[in-house]
Amino acid sequence: MKNINQDMGGRIRALRLSRDMTQEQLATALGLSPQAVSKWETGATLPDIQLLPELSELLGVTIDGLFSMTDESRMDRIENMFWNVRFLDRRDREETELFLLEQRERPESRPRATELLASLYNRLADEYHEKAAPLAREALRLNPGSKAAHNAVFDAERGAYQDWNYVNHHELIEFYREVTDAHPEDIRNYFWLLDLLIADGRTAEARETAERMKQVEHSYHYEMYMGDICRAECDLPAALDWWKKMLRNPVGKRWVILASYADRMAKLCRYDEAVEYFRMAMPLRPEPPFTDCEICVAHICEIRGDYPGAVAMWEQALELGKKYYADEGESVDSILREIARLREKMK
Repeated sequence: MKNINQDMGGRIRALRLSRDMTQEQLATALGLSPQAVSKWETGATLPDIQLLPELSELLGVTIDGLFSMTDESRMDRIENMFWNVRFLDRRDREETELFLLEQRERPESRPRATELLASLYNRLADEYHEKAAPLAREALRLNPGSKAAHNAVFDAERGAYQDWNYVNHHELIEFYREVTDAHPEDIRNYFWLLDLLIADGRTAEARETAERMKQVEHSYHYEMYMGDICRAECDLPAALDWWKKMLRNPVGKRWVILASYADRMAKLCRYDEAVEYFRMAMPLRPEPPFTDCEICVAHICEIRGDYPGAVAMWEQALELGKKYYADEGESVDSILREIARLREKMK
C-alpha cells in the first residue's frame, strides 16, 4: 500500500506545483494544516475521501484523474476510508458497494473484494448502532419501565445479555472447527476457536484445542489460553500460575506478552497490576506503536473516577496516532470526542 500511497502523493505534488501552489496554500484552501498535505505527498497518508471533490477541483482534475486509480488502488482507498471517515454518506456507500460487488465477479480480486464488502456491511452496522445508542438511552429515560428500550440500549451498545440461547456460539464454533481442520498449520485459527470455546464454557474442548495448537507452535499463547481455561473453570490460583508462566515464555513479542498479562489483570479488576504491566509494555513496542495500552489505562482511570488521568492517557494515544498514523480523520476525531466527554465530566 505504501507504494500506491507514494504514487498518489507524487501525483498530488506534481499537480500542485503545476498550478504554482505551495503546500501551505493548498492546505489553507482545504482548511487543513500544511503537515497534512506533506503527509499525502510523502505517501504517509491518503486524503480523506470527503476532501476529494474539493481537492480535485483545486488541482484542476477529475477525482479519477487525480489518482489515476487502478482497481487495486481503489480498494486501498476504500480501506483507508473505513479508518478515516466516521459516517459514510449515501453516495460513497452505494458506489463502494457496487464497485466491490463487481470486483467479486473477478477471480483475481474476489478474495480482497469479499473481505472489504464484509467490512463495509459491518461498518454500516456499527454506524447505525452509534446512531441508535443516544436514541435508545433517551427512550429509556423517557420510559424507564420499557423492556424494548432496555433491549435497544443493549443491542446498540453491546450489553451483556445472560440468556444462553442468545449468547452461545455453537454455530460459529462449528465454522471455526472446519476452518482450523482445513488449515491446521495456521496458529491464528486456534486463537479464534479457543476464544469462542472459552466464552461458552466448553473448557474440555478448549483444552484439546490448546494442545493441538501447542503442537503447531509452543508460544506464550499456550500458557495464556490455559490460564483462561482455568479461570473459566473458576480455578483462579491455577489461572494465575499459567499466566505467570506466560510471562516467562520466550516465544513471542515481549510487549505483547506483558500487555496480554495486563489484560487478564484488568478483567479480574486488579487494576494496579494491570496498569503496571501496560506501562511496562509501552516502551517495548516497535514503531509504529499500537495505542491499545494507553487506551486500556484510560479506561481503567475512568472506571476509578480519575478523569484527569484518563484524559492524559487519551492525549498520549492522540500524540502517538498523529505522529505515526494520521493527524486528521476519524482516528483523530474519535479520540478528541473521548477527551471532550471526559472534560465535561470534570466540570
